[in-house]
Amino acid sequence: MIDELANIAKQVLVSMNVQVSGVRLSKDSLHLVNSPLCVVIGLVNKKGEEKGIFGFEFSEAFAKYALNCLMPGYNVDMLSEIGLSALLELANMTCGNMLTRISPDAVTTPPTAVFGKNAKMLLNTAPCYRMIFDTPSSSLVVSLSVT
Repeated sequence: MIDELANIAKQVLVSMNVQVSGVRLSKDSLHLVNSPLCVVIGLVNKKGEEKGIFGFEFSEAFAKYALNCLMPGYNVDMLSEIGLSALLELANMTCGNMLTRISPDAVTTPPTAVFGKNAKMLLNTAPCYRMIFDTPSSSLVVSLSVT
């Protein structure tokens, strides 16, 4: 299933002009995040019970590259209102496209941005699947833990 999710995410990124040169997959025992910007999107079933958590881990280099792809010709900072909104939308669209494969009866929570230098977060104690998308400037990590 993680291979299919990675292919879906890659298609969404490419549709937004983000060049993906490679995809790496990994699995960790906990859903830990260590990045300056993480967009967190929860998965809940129609009864409101949590099903899982997506984390979109943005490095500063990837955020700058993605914003340049999304808004060519503009110099947008990742923590400005427009930059943060664009990165939240990139995560939201990617998650929405993957949702039907994970759980057709699930819905997502609104994306939430968590940022800070040297921030380390525990998003879930469930096993975490990571999809690392290599781009010309750096990598985007999309992580998923399902409960």
